[in-house]
Amino acid sequence: MNELDLTIFYSAHGSSTIMEIKNKLEKIYNKIITKKTIYTSIYRLEKQGLITKKESGNRIIIQQTPMPISSYLHNLIESYPHLIKKEFAKGKSLEILLTLLCNKCTVKLISETIKSSDRNTIRYLTKFHKLALITKLDREHSTNAYAWEINKVNIELVKFLEAYEEFRAFRLLNSIDKNAALIWLNGIEFLCKSQKIIRHANFKKTGAEVLEKYGLKLLPSEKFYFYTNRKLNMWDHAFLTVLSRKQDPTQIRYLAYLYKKQKPNLSEFISKGTYYDEHAMKCVIDLFSHKKETSELKFEDIKELEKMYGM
Repeated sequence: MNELDLTIFYSAHGSSTIMEIKNKLEKIYNKIITKKTIYTSIYRLEKQGLITKKESGNRIIIQQTPMPISSYLHNLIESYPHLIKKEFAKGKSLEILLTLLCNKCTVKLISETIKSSDRNTIRYLTKFHKLALITKLDREHSTNAYAWEINKVNIELVKFLEAYEEFRAFRLLNSIDKNAALIWLNGIEFLCKSQKIIRHANFKKTGAEVLEKYGLKLLPSEKFYFYTNRKLNMWDHAFLTVLSRKQDPTQIRYLAYLYKKQKPNLSEFISKGTYYDEHAMKCVIDLFSHKKETSELKFEDIKELEKMYGM
């Protein structure tokens, strides 16, 4: 959504005709705005699910959709009208803000997630930092790099991003498989379950079926896909398998078995666990580093898996 899109969206808070919108825009920008330009913008907003359009006699009426996402976006613009000109909701800008909504991320992780160069990512982060939309944190011990996160003081921004996160995921999922189920959501990435095979570059197969490559031969009864731009490694798939069956403690035991078998880099394991499932990550580290057992994970559980799969 560019500046014109957001201006039209905000102007359509009440029912408005195309001519009324045109007059408002020309008054705001002090120049002639063609109907073609307005229709193109309205088309984009319709695709986003933010605007409805209907005919009334010879007139076309547009209005914001009666959905929470529209209400939150309207309130955000009303509270921070200067953001319209800053294109905070355009392309990579919105993807970066969504990525930082649930996570404290370094430039490297953000760039991998949104599929952008570090240089461009830094440019966006600098702009958002000046606007007080994000905050800069101390360097991470594991990477010696600064991390960033959403500035939670901007309540209206957080509400909009939280609503848009789910709204966007369901929209993408419905375009691929209307019967697919959303399992886990994090910024612009999400885990879903589908009964059919999904052949799409960003929907990457994950879960028990993929872990067969790493010696964990399970019998998957369902197909799981993770929507992401990133390349996934074993620990991505391992933690996503845990998330795919959150209520089943067996999944944490599989994670612990792989941890012992593969002997991972501890900082990478912690980094992946913090991103996906901090509880599962801590259970495994507590077992092997502190010999702390829980009802979910005991040493005898690992021994049983070693008998089944070997080391």
